[in-house]
Amino acid sequence: MSESSLYETDFLAWINQQQLALSSRDITALDWENLAEELDAMGIREKNELKNRLVVLIAHLLKWQHQPAKRSISWFTTIANQRDDLKDLLAEKPSLNQYIPDILSKAYRNARREASAETGLALAIFPETCTYNIEEILNHEFLCNTTNDFERSLEGK
Repeated sequence: MSESSLYETDFLAWINQQQLALSSRDITALDWENLAEELDAMGIREKNELKNRLVVLIAHLLKWQHQPAKRSISWFTTIANQRDDLKDLLAEKPSLNQYIPDILSKAYRNARREASAETGLALAIFPETCTYNIEEILNHEFLCNTTNDFERSLEGK
């Protein structure tokens, strides 16, 4: 069975075969075309993870900012967890930092719509462009102080 047909019929077996070929430096057993395609897809997945995490975090920051009376432990923990997870992701994959300027504007666009839909507030309530920078978004003391416990964070209303 050729590498390409294995790729189409049993992806896990194809991965194992390609890993073995790479480990043994057997360039004749490598499925170059599909390897290149998969590497490209891996890069896209990493950028999408960054964007998706930013969407969730920014939407919750917008809700926290614009609906103080509805703040909840759920919003607080989502903000805290997404900040930690984003920091971990950027520490593990520092080359993702170069994509933040482009991804941040796209993530904000989606987060703005999500915050509007989830709060029932008009989309126009939320600024058209992101007023937060990445340093603020990741800062545990910005907007929702997640260095405090939930009750102390609520006192900062």
